[in-house]
Amino acid sequence: MTKGEVAAVLEEIGTLLELKGENPFKIRAYVNAARAIETFGGNVPSFEDDEALAKIPGIGKSIALKIKELAATGSLKYLEELRAQFPAAILELFSISGLGAKKIKALYEKLHISSIEQLLKACETGRVAELPGFGETTQAKICKAIEERTRHSGYFQFGQIAHEAETLRSDFAAHPDTLHMEVAGSYRRRKEIVHDVDLLVATKKPAAITKFFVGHLLVESIIAQGPTKSSVRLRSGVQCDLRVVSTAEYPFALAYFTGNKEHNIELRSRALKRGWTLNEYRLAPLPIEVKAKKKKPPKKIPKVRDEADLYRAVDLDFIPPELRENWGEFEVAEKHASRN
Repeated sequence: MTKGEVAAVLEEIGTLLELKGENPFKIRAYVNAARAIETFGGNVPSFEDDEALAKIPGIGKSIALKIKELAATGSLKYLEELRAQFPAAILELFSISGLGAKKIKALYEKLHISSIEQLLKACETGRVAELPGFGETTQAKICKAIEERTRHSGYFQFGQIAHEAETLRSDFAAHPDTLHMEVAGSYRRRKEIVHDVDLLVATKKPAAITKFFVGHLLVESIIAQGPTKSSVRLRSGVQCDLRVVSTAEYPFALAYFTGNKEHNIELRSRALKRGWTLNEYRLAPLPIEVKAKKKKPPKKIPKVRDEADLYRAVDLDFIPPELRENWGEFEVAEKHASRN
């Protein structure tokens, strides 16, 4: 378990304790512990190790026991009990600018508001303004904050989701049923703005990988779950999609889910000119009826073990993920500068 995951759990406990109206010193203890773990520069070989935990300043005995339980079992009974006291969507309210624990607690207790949708309706009907400590001005600011959140929904800066993406990369890479894995999509292309996170995992046990994915500590809610594709909402708010494939399918899927639409169209076009059909799972001969229309016989399909083999198959040098936008990378790659 990573430092980031443990810190996220402690921070969530602090947030839920605030909603309960717990002792401020108790709340601060969890928040400070989360910050201490995040900023600790030393190595933590295992959060089950008493000596390792003792080296981190700000971790008391009670919190240390909870961290050990979390590291040993992957879950924490105390957190589950706290979560059970509130609707799951209530934590989304913290993403609205200007709303802190006290105001969210009042909204929940007085108006039974536990989601952004419910909050917006209450603002539109004027009920929020009637609450003590809110008023018309606060209600208007909340409406504007919700509008801004909706407008920018689905757009995340690279740095905003990098920690979650790298945590997932590390955790999946360490999973015993993972054969190969990568964070694909616009994240792998290192785009400044990322719409979602795409995880690709090659495995012989897709059910085990899917179960691990939907049960991960970074997952806030499950959007869809299937045998080869699942989607969740991470705690940052970004959607994360998992695709599980076989080892043979992995190079094709990795290329497909990394390049943008225009890049993939050009790649498929180059395969077509050689008498092949290329999709996210394989490189295969064209159907017989299509072959009959071609004047030239198709070339023999080479063995593809990785992305470099795929690009080599269509007579291109390997194109780095960051360049896969069809902005001239094909013209450079076909000159074989790397082989000169």
